[in-house]
Amino acid sequence: MIKVALGAALAAAALGCQAAPAPEIEKDRPIVGVKIYDTERDLRELFADWRELGVDTVFAGEELSSREGFRALAKETGTGLFVIFPVFFAPEELAEDPDLWAVTAEGARAKEDWVEFACPSRADFRARRVEEAREIVRRLQPDGLSIDFIRDFVFWEMVAPDRDPATLPDACYCSHCLQGFSVFSGVPTLSIPPQPQRAAAWIAANAGEEWIRFKCRTITSMVEEIVSAVRGIEPNILINIHVVPWRTTDYDGAITRIAGQERAALGELADYLSPMAYSFMLHRPPEWIASVVGDTARQAACPVLPSIQVASAYREGESFAAAEFEACLRAALAPPSAGVVFWNWDAIEADSEKAEVVRRVLRGSASDQ
Repeated sequence: MIKVALGAALAAAALGCQAAPAPEIEKDRPIVGVKIYDTERDLRELFADWRELGVDTVFAGEELSSREGFRALAKETGTGLFVIFPVFFAPEELAEDPDLWAVTAEGARAKEDWVEFACPSRADFRARRVEEAREIVRRLQPDGLSIDFIRDFVFWEMVAPDRDPATLPDACYCSHCLQGFSVFSGVPTLSIPPQPQRAAAWIAANAGEEWIRFKCRTITSMVEEIVSAVRGIEPNILINIHVVPWRTTDYDGAITRIAGQERAALGELADYLSPMAYSFMLHRPPEWIASVVGDTARQAACPVLPSIQVASAYREGESFAAAEFEACLRAALAPPSAGVVFWNWDAIEADSEKAEVVRRVLRGSASDQ
């Protein structure tokens, strides 16, 4: 176990607010969270580690959240629980029904490496996802739902700072989306070529802004449907939305143009927006994290909860030093941040030096109060 004399109260104080003894999440109290999808650890020891380190909220996959004893321990230890709910990332469904694939402007399936995306316009798929979210909340009764992969296709983890915006993939140009765009924009269906490549060229030349608005509306409406469904089960459930870590003007406005994430609209539906500000994998300096948080906060009228990486993902063989991690953590905690989420717990558990950074940064901040 990671032995550090730091509990949830100290974690809250470290971020400049009074600790709350109640186990439920309070929106005016900064969050110190970890993402975790599975573990072979004894659960009681795991929760003890989190509380000792200062973690007060866990963002867990559905399978782990469903494990016997997990939710009871979360309540017993006062640990907030968000269940991570992926939406358009759908490898299992795509394997069963290839017609569900999103289609890029090049006419290819929306796939790069492990990233495989379903079409965001398919009514039957959307309805299934909404029902899945409703069932998760009904069965698991978490404090929050953390909505992931709620965007259009792009492997943003591999988009370097100098990437040519014109090379980013644009999707979806399947027949369902083209028909939906016609209805949304008022452009006659027959005016839009049915082939993806020709349709993309025609839209770019004749209705580019309408296409961006359509993409954003398609994503936002999916969030609306999910939120309405789960709040019909639990009116007070908290909603966290994972957002691509692009600022408003990055890559020619790709946050809306490519990802379809209109943060102002999403912020009206969410309790938190969580930019995945993984600076090391994206070849960005630590201070970039604070700039992403600030830009997101200016766009959305809700708290911004950045997620930062712990291990050197996508840059294997390169060293993500503890000193740089510390700078990232401090940048993530800078105002107007609502806290920090570590991606992921396994990496903290495997790196005692970075675990010590977490302890020291939070304890040091608390001693300054």
